[in-house]
Amino acid sequence: MILQDTYSPQVAVLGSMLISPELVGEVLAQVRPDDFIDGRCRRIYEAIRSLFMDGRTIDPVTVRDKLGGGPEAPWSQLLMDIMDRTPTAANIWSYVPILLEQARLTRISEAGRALQDAQDLDAASAVISKLNGLLSGRQGAQHMDMPTMLQQFYERHKSPHEYLSWGMRQLDEQLFAELGDMVVIGGDPSSGKTALSVSFAWALSEHYRVGFYSLETNRHKLADRLVANLAGIELSEIKRGTISEEQWALLAAKSKEIVKRPIDIIEASGMTMADIRSDALAHRYQVVFIDYLQIVVPESRRVPRTEQVGQISRDIQAMAHSSGITVVALSQFSRRDDDTEPTMSDLRESGQIEQDADIIMLLYLEEPSRPKQSRRVLKIGKNKEGERGKVFLVFDGAYQRFRPSALDAPVPEKPKWRRPRRSQTSLFDLDDGPPDPDPFPARKEGSSA
Repeated sequence: MILQDTYSPQVAVLGSMLISPELVGEVLAQVRPDDFIDGRCRRIYEAIRSLFMDGRTIDPVTVRDKLGGGPEAPWSQLLMDIMDRTPTAANIWSYVPILLEQARLTRISEAGRALQDAQDLDAASAVISKLNGLLSGRQGAQHMDMPTMLQQFYERHKSPHEYLSWGMRQLDEQLFAELGDMVVIGGDPSSGKTALSVSFAWALSEHYRVGFYSLETNRHKLADRLVANLAGIELSEIKRGTISEEQWALLAAKSKEIVKRPIDIIEASGMTMADIRSDALAHRYQVVFIDYLQIVVPESRRVPRTEQVGQISRDIQAMAHSSGITVVALSQFSRRDDDTEPTMSDLRESGQIEQDADIIMLLYLEEPSRPKQSRRVLKIGKNKEGERGKVFLVFDGAYQRFRPSALDAPVPEKPKWRRPRRSQTSLFDLDDGPPDPDPFPARKEGSSA
């Protein structure tokens, strides 16, 4: 047996596994037998996998015996040849992506030939469906037997997991969000969801490359909000252009940290989901914010509005799950009665959003009749990997900041609020205990709320 391709990634991956058997478990979690185009390499990989699953030693001798034959058998020479041609096992995580990419290209070429040979439209449609799956990163049904399940479980959970951190302890303890999830933040207009999402984007940029696609707000206005939050300069001062020397000094002190963060603000007006996906992949973002979902330009305007928004939602989910990019999409509520607590069905124009998202958070005012004094409630309406609940927040509009409420524990449910008659007084605070102290002392006229 002679290997023609000296520098084949198939050879490099197998050689690395033979040189450093401790790598085998992690490779098995990422590579399948049919990723090896060469039939001989595939048989060697299957032999290594079988030995690993049986808990046996992995080296050229045990692999050769698994394949069959003694020291003079062709497999013995082939295994030695593979190890000789592998420069080092240290680069295996560079070899694996090349192996997977070549395997996909081979399948795409095979699908192209099958499409040329298709005898009717049904056969062609089946090939095109398979081709679309290959191009989007899907490789058909992924089967996992119980031994493989347990082996991969051990590999995935032998060390603590790190999930996306939102900059708020209460959320981090409840949400097990990972790269590739679709997260939705719903809210009424002016509820603060853009300011909250900017805060989330900043927190996530500590560990991930973040792109914030704004379809509604000018990028300079978003920058003003971010600087107000980070440097502690009142937004009203920024808007008036009356920043003092002391405030410039505050910004200068924060500037080193700001410029290090890998976060981009993108004006995305007029972009479709295909445009956003292409741009995000080109810039290698790991987390993407879309503000907001309902004004993404639909691919087709010839279908009803609910179908347009539903397709946008499906495209967001496909982008997240196929590319491994976490997508945080903001969504408006439908027009509703302020007296009622919002539910996921209030997400505007499509029930598809509720089905597609991995996590849905709903932001609203606890006391709509007192918008300046009211706490914000961040209700976790959907949480596939954890529990639902509520986080109570205080919003400081002057600095565009959110902080956990002093009354951190969920408050008892209050009777449904109804607009009081002229002769009555509001009983809104009766069951809520002492209110939070006013975090915003009287400011000069023009302060933002």
